[in-house]
Amino acid sequence: MADQSGSAGGATGTQAPGGPGYGVQPSAGYGFPGGAPLPSGKATASMVLGIVGLVLIPIIPPIIALCLGISAQRMADRGEGGGRGMATAGMVMGIIGIAFAALGVIVATTQALSVV
Repeated sequence: MADQSGSAGGATGTQAPGGPGYGVQPSAGYGFPGGAPLPSGKATASMVLGIVGLVLIPIIPPIIALCLGISAQRMADRGEGGGRGMATAGMVMGIIGIAFAALGVIVATTQALSVV
């Protein structure tokens, strides 16, 4: 005998999920189309090298962080990747690291000259 209750579940008062009253649900994919792109590797490397330049080695990493940050910002402006904020942070830390290194060289030079 066929179910004539009019419900999808067969029992009175039950309804199958996705039945009447429910709209089409979006799939659980990779996010909404047109969302923010993932940060580029250059932006990430710029920020990491900026941090390393401020904390550990104040000579070479800040210069590389500055160069990678400029490159990553240009890529983000062209729409080839995200991470503009990370690139900016890497650039700023690179500039600060270069300034600290230059200040250290100046101080060391003036102290060496004043001893003689």
